[in-house]
Amino acid sequence: MNMITLQRPLEGEPVLPPTTYRTFRTHSRFGAFLSATGLSSGGQDMSAHAADGFYADREASVVVTATSCDRPLFFPECEALAQFLQMDLVLMRFDPLLGASFDVLMAGSDSWLCDFLAWRRDGGDMWLVPARASGPYFCLNESGLEAFEGAPYANGSERYAGIIRAIEAPSFEGRF
Repeated sequence: MNMITLQRPLEGEPVLPPTTYRTFRTHSRFGAFLSATGLSSGGQDMSAHAADGFYADREASVVVTATSCDRPLFFPECEALAQFLQMDLVLMRFDPLLGASFDVLMAGSDSWLCDFLAWRRDGGDMWLVPARASGPYFCLNESGLEAFEGAPYANGSERYAGIIRAIEAPSFEGRF
């Protein structure tokens, strides 16, 4: 990251590029994901966040954004945003064939935690669980992003039942 990147918000330029990089399906997943987490439960219009390219919740100290770009694209812009806002950042990556995956950048950290899947049981909080064998588990709700060492499920069948890939429908509600 360089000083030019850090000065952009102060000069009136957007931190994130215009939302033309997003597809309609990515934008719909972004809105569905925010609604499912409870972060946007204030009845706010999601189209207002489309212009910004992100949703920041000061009370929860978390910022959420989405892209249809592959890893590692969009990391520098998100790092600048997280540093400027001094918040945790969740980046949703949507691929029409693979579904949604998530990358996490904790406030003050220089390293990304990549390739998480959305997990939820009926009526419960949204969790980000590692797609691979192990790693931290994150609970994301209206209170913010909290890391846990243990899984929110007891076995593989519960894990499978709770993973939400959002390939055909923006279904982050936790129902099947």
